[in-house]
Amino acid sequence: MRLAAGVTTLGGDQDFARRPFRGSLSDSDLRLLRVFRTVVDCGGFSAAEVSLNKSKSAISLDISNLESRLGATLCQRGRAGFALTDEGQLVYLAALQLFTDLDKFRDRVSAGMRHLTGKVAVLLLDNLVSVAEAPLVEAFAAFGRQHPRVELHVESVSASGVERGILEGDAEIGISVVPRPVATLEMLPLFREELRLYCGAGHPLFAAAGPTADEILRHPLVEPSTTDDPAFVALVGSFPISSRAGSLDTRILLILSGLHLGFLPPHYAARWVERGALRELAPQTFSSSNMFHLILKKSARQTAAAQALTKSLLRAFRAAAPDGLIAGPPG
Repeated sequence: MRLAAGVTTLGGDQDFARRPFRGSLSDSDLRLLRVFRTVVDCGGFSAAEVSLNKSKSAISLDISNLESRLGATLCQRGRAGFALTDEGQLVYLAALQLFTDLDKFRDRVSAGMRHLTGKVAVLLLDNLVSVAEAPLVEAFAAFGRQHPRVELHVESVSASGVERGILEGDAEIGISVVPRPVATLEMLPLFREELRLYCGAGHPLFAAAGPTADEILRHPLVEPSTTDDPAFVALVGSFPISSRAGSLDTRILLILSGLHLGFLPPHYAARWVERGALRELAPQTFSSSNMFHLILKKSARQTAAAQALTKSLLRAFRAAAPDGLIAGPPG
């Protein structure tokens, strides 16, 4: 795929890192340049860990790959601290100009042709469609009808994957639960999703008559992948944790096994409850909710197409959940 004049797509990070730089930039080059820009903006690798949501070793590997690609040492790191070399200062300033020019190019072309073009990348939390199908479909349909020449790239990933993808510039828009405030992210509330506690048909509590909270707390729990409610975090910590599942589809399998308790959205669990495979436990005691946000990177200048899609998503979600809570798909 050709991004712009002289910008081409090559192979993976390891392949392109070994190739001498001759002026052509790949998608991988752009990703590593964004990581490098963030490291410089933060003042070092350790400080960039939170902004990038990556380990120091992973960030160091990215910078090493970029240095191999460019054939130059970009920064000094060690006990003396972080400092740019002359080459690193040059690359940093050039990267800032590059990203500004790419945004201007897309916007000028779109404005000159009187219609939006280009692409918009969106990252959605796994299983989001199970609770937010209607507003997502409405937003994408409305945007597509109005801007048919914009190419949408939509991926479903983990909560940490959404956060990391926005921070690293892999996508312009994300929708996910954010367990903690991130200074470099703008988070616009979309809706709340309810969570309740369930056990499978083979679990000892399934046939128990009115188990107490203390009895329930003695049984192993599948740890939720993410939550933004401190009280719920404390509640989860009261259980013995037996396993962890990164998505609803994997969590439900462990709960259905009858060996673990687990928290699920009621609309998602309904089909198994109706056929007698799941039982809800003490909803007055064991319930919570997660706030889903539309996530943008504060320092990134959104393209005109990304701005339009952001407005379409906000409009659709606010129409679907005027009270802040989406109950899930009907039926």
